[in-house]
Amino acid sequence: MVCCRWQSRRVYKEKNNQRLKSMNDFKPIQTSQMPRAEKLKNAVWTLVNKTLFRITPPHFGVFRKFRVLLLRSFGADVSFNASIHPSANIDFPWRLNVGDDSSIGKNAWLYCLNNITIGKATCIGQEVYLLTGSHDISSSHFDLVTKPITIGDGVWIATSSAILPGVTLSDMTVVAAGSVVIKNTEANDVVGGNPAKFIKKREIVK
Repeated sequence: MVCCRWQSRRVYKEKNNQRLKSMNDFKPIQTSQMPRAEKLKNAVWTLVNKTLFRITPPHFGVFRKFRVLLLRSFGADVSFNASIHPSANIDFPWRLNVGDDSSIGKNAWLYCLNNITIGKATCIGQEVYLLTGSHDISSSHFDLVTKPITIGDGVWIATSSAILPGVTLSDMTVVAAGSVVIKNTEANDVVGGNPAKFIKKREIVK
């Protein structure tokens, strides 16, 4: 009995030491792996995004085009027919592509650590997050992992939804409010939930 207890304590101690060693090796320092020049460029853009971009009225064509012009001056490929709400938060805009007649809603966040492509006549709703960056949870340094997001034509992403790295939303997809999308969709899919699942096919009545 004493021997068994001693062996159990020894095994527990060894496992605990291994856990502590593993924790000592775990250094999740969340620093961007991007070149310093890109970090500096994004810092300048962030200042513009929070000032000149933010103070413009959300309506009136001239102000819409002015916001698009600001984005284009930092390398974004955004149609002048697109509508970007002044409260939208966009990081690294030179990786953003937005087609004709698409809109990005109030307090949306476009985290362009990798490319984000948005097609024509697509609606990105209020407080929607498009996130191209995540972390490798098996890495001792919590390494940054990025994957592009591609959104087709005629897509509607409803309020407070999140689209995660690497996802492609095919043409005419609808994402229900508050959903977290982790997988690609097919054309005309209606999806919802966390994680988002197929609900039905979208039918357009003429």
